[in-house]
Amino acid sequence: METKLCPIVAIANQKGGVGKTTSAINLAQALALQDLKILLVDLDPQGNATQGVGIPLESIHASISDIIRDRNFVVEGAIYKGDGLDLIPATPLLSRVEREMTSMTNSELRLSQRLQVLRSQYSLIVIDTPPTFGPLMNSALNAATQIIVPVDSSYFALMGIKELMAEVEEIQRGTNPTLSVLGYLLTLADPTNIANQTWDTLISSFGSAVFETKIRRSVKLKEAPALGKTIFHHAPDSVGAQDYLGLAHEVMTRLGIGELSSLLNQTKPTLSAIQGGCK
Repeated sequence: METKLCPIVAIANQKGGVGKTTSAINLAQALALQDLKILLVDLDPQGNATQGVGIPLESIHASISDIIRDRNFVVEGAIYKGDGLDLIPATPLLSRVEREMTSMTNSELRLSQRLQVLRSQYSLIVIDTPPTFGPLMNSALNAATQIIVPVDSSYFALMGIKELMAEVEEIQRGTNPTLSVLGYLLTLADPTNIANQTWDTLISSFGSAVFETKIRRSVKLKEAPALGKTIFHHAPDSVGAQDYLGLAHEVMTRLGIGELSSLLNQTKPTLSAIQGGCK
């Protein structure tokens, strides 16, 4: 019997400040609330996703850097365990590793190769990517089966998407021909003309590839990562929690994973923080 391998979804946009890490953290947690086993991979040297789920950078003993740098490193040794949501963290060491990747053989394929051994253990793997092009972004695009592109509701929102899509097309033509766009996600949405214009342009440009869910601008979403919490730990009744549950519903439908019946009834989940990891 063939073992089913889970999708790997990278949250990617080289433009900063579009809610990329916020989306990675909270989408991963929203999916975990639906009895799915989710792995969040932090591939940003700033380690924002790691800190956003409550892991102090100074406490990390093994990280994504070890997985990329050392082919003999046991991948499970860098996994921090949570209640349905596990994490492979990142630290600033990843910046040095990215520079070293220029002299590594097949460096931008290493992440893909190492994550393969985990795909039968999870329902979905979510990768939070760095906000710049380079070896780490290319590693994420080579590892991913699909990408989600967050787009903020600002005047410059769509600038850079063309460049990102050009990068995706290069990866598709070369090392990862099955990579596809799962959807475009409007973030930081508010009742302004610019936000409405951005939405209209997204729809006219990408049609049904745009998620119906919009992530509304929310103070609670800003507060949560500073406290080392997902929106569901911090403010489960907030619009941010509602929006990411709605996004999870769409992601599950598009990927054909999990059960949808109780998704939007989950407003006050019982959660535990991510803990420990193997030593």
